[in-house]
Amino acid sequence: MDYKFSKEKFIESFNAKDTQSRSVDSMRLTHRADKQFKLFPYKASGKEQAPIVTELEDVVSGFFREGLNKKTDPIEFDVLCSDILEEVEVNEDDLDYFKDMIQNLFFIGNNFIADNIGFYPYQTTIYNRSVENLAHFLFSIFGIDDLDCQKIKDAKDNYKFNVLEELVIKVIEAKKVSEADKHSPYFVIKTDIQDKFKDDFYFMLESGMTSLEDLSNLFAVYYFYYVSQTCIILDNFCTGRRDEKGEVNFYYALDWEKVGKNRLCCVQGWELLQRSIGHMFSHAVTLEVLNQTLEEEMYDYIAFGEMAKESEETDAAIAAEIASAESVYCYYVGDYKEFKSIPFQTKNSKTEGAICHLYKCVEAQFLNTVRKRANQFYNEKFLEFCKSRWVKNRKKSGLVLNLTERDIIFLTKICLRNKEKIRLNDLFKEYEKRGIYLDSTSKEYLQEFFTKLNLIDKKSDSGDAQYVKRIL
Repeated sequence: MDYKFSKEKFIESFNAKDTQSRSVDSMRLTHRADKQFKLFPYKASGKEQAPIVTELEDVVSGFFREGLNKKTDPIEFDVLCSDILEEVEVNEDDLDYFKDMIQNLFFIGNNFIADNIGFYPYQTTIYNRSVENLAHFLFSIFGIDDLDCQKIKDAKDNYKFNVLEELVIKVIEAKKVSEADKHSPYFVIKTDIQDKFKDDFYFMLESGMTSLEDLSNLFAVYYFYYVSQTCIILDNFCTGRRDEKGEVNFYYALDWEKVGKNRLCCVQGWELLQRSIGHMFSHAVTLEVLNQTLEEEMYDYIAFGEMAKESEETDAAIAAEIASAESVYCYYVGDYKEFKSIPFQTKNSKTEGAICHLYKCVEAQFLNTVRKRANQFYNEKFLEFCKSRWVKNRKKSGLVLNLTERDIIFLTKICLRNKEKIRLNDLFKEYEKRGIYLDSTSKEYLQEFFTKLNLIDKKSDSGDAQYVKRIL
């Protein structure tokens, strides 16, 4: 067994203080999630210090900068005009017209804008660490490698620039661009969405679906799919499955349909997911505690479960190390006195039982002390994105996962690819591959929607013999 908890590493990482500098009854550590074990790109700070990202258009440029290994200094209007004028000659009488043209084409206020794939890596960086952290998180969890980066480069290079755009890029590249900063990757909990994301991403790059709206829609689909499933996997501790179909099939309703409380979108949708989102910070801190080792390797719950299966001796030894980690953690949380009242639960292994008890200790001190707010701040980073993008209030039926017409048109485009048509039932299966499930009632409403758009090609009245035509 290789796993050894390091108290010294814990004290350093959590900035733990001894009783000589702080009272034994005080909080003597600083919770730092996502440092040794990078799980989610969130901070346990309020919206002013760590703004919530709900619009993923802002993330696209950061994602492309990382893919192209570029770091762009802020592009200032006056400097850009001056640099261009070093390359071309403009009559004195035309200078004002020239500057107005540059302002109107390439700037909103003082910010350089990117409205096509060729300019994404040069867009003015929003001074919002939340945006940059999320861009890097998506880059990590989607498993972007050198081959993918080359695909991004090829798509950028193949974009048809006009003469002025080529000139602007030339002067920016000459003076404003350096290599991107390197960041530690996030640990990927769910590993079976990467290939599906890349298939869709490649299709979009090759077909020209590269507007900010289209790319942000793709990121929104897979960001939600990955994090929602990861929340469920984490709640299953050592028995979670990282590389199979979703742990839970989340059901959506269509934006315009009426929803009753007994529908699957109500009983197996947002309400179920919301409970798991409430555990995100506790899981992040628990995994951070567990990964206070002198090794570089990171362990999630599933990895611990796999190690525990090696032998009873290994299982007992790992559980003992985790118990040691819990003892150290609880010692430094001096302002919470109820740890001993938290019961142990019998699990599939001693290791899993030890992990679950540590998690319960972490969760208890968040829920029963002034640190409730930190817990809320961290979890709301994903919660508010979901509510802004994927959730609708159905009044008496409560909050429900929701698909708008925009979502349906986008999803259908990437499901059909270049095919002229697809069986309606196969289209539903393609939605499900992307984590989106519909019950029979929603499927009927969706069929009606396609019929109104004249996109249904009927071979017979049976569902299997109905086709959805390609959306241009």
